[in-house]
Amino acid sequence: MNRVRANSLKRQIGEPLTFSDQIAFDQFLLAIERNFLLHITTGLNMTVVGLAMFRFFSRNSNDLYEITGGVSFLVAVGIAAKGTIDFLNMRRDLAQMEEKIRNLKTSPPEPGSA
Repeated sequence: MNRVRANSLKRQIGEPLTFSDQIAFDQFLLAIERNFLLHITTGLNMTVVGLAMFRFFSRNSNDLYEITGGVSFLVAVGIAAKGTIDFLNMRRDLAQMEEKIRNLKTSPPEPGSA
């Protein structure tokens, strides 16, 4: 059963990518980049919140604002790191998918698959 599925997949992908297939890859790449930029933006916003806590509330005798500012800054770094890791993993996965498709296109058909 898997061999039949692999042969039919080779026949489907063995043809050149259509315009809509290429657009789908491009849209996927743009979605990955947009998600990465949203993580970075959220991280920068959390950094601003942390700096505001330090700047405007540091004169208070309560250390809660300093702790909140420090935690916001750490959360910002964590969000930016998670976004970067997700972006790099998705780019690697996309590159592997494209490589598999190229290999299926260039590999000769198996005997008796026609």
